[in-house]
Amino acid sequence: MRGHAIATVVWIGLLAGGWYLVDRSVTSTPAVRGCGSEGRGDEIVLAVANDGHFYLDGAVNGRAVSFVVDTGASNVTVGGRWARQAGLSEGRPAFFNTANGRVEGRLVPRQKVRAACLEVDDLTVAVSPGLDEIGLLGQNFLRRFEVVQTAGELRLRHRPASSSP
Repeated sequence: MRGHAIATVVWIGLLAGGWYLVDRSVTSTPAVRGCGSEGRGDEIVLAVANDGHFYLDGAVNGRAVSFVVDTGASNVTVGGRWARQAGLSEGRPAFFNTANGRVEGRLVPRQKVRAACLEVDDLTVAVSPGLDEIGLLGQNFLRRFEVVQTAGELRLRHRPASSSP
């Protein structure tokens, strides 16, 4: 009987370890190309992750956050717990239509958002209580750049001055 218990624990450990490794490989943040030697650049190139999304590290007001590029999100969005830990101000109440239905959150104006080495000042950041560890890089950031997706890559490039919104 004791041998069965040990074998069960070993199998559970192996399954949990395998699940962890698969989960990390699916959602890991791929390398970003194009930030240049000083961490600044006019274009970045993201490789598609195993789950079909594009991920990159960034920050809101200097506080680190990992983003998924979400062309369906109107705003850069972070989770409620992350916002509290980062000290984001309360902002104003708002409702958001999400894939999981309508949720109540808040909009916090005048934030500095960085995605890899691309930075935009004076953006409104949405705080959605149901969002977990990863933020959404939404349209209020993306529309400042040319966004081109081809062959498993996503390019974000500064727009020429004459075509900025």
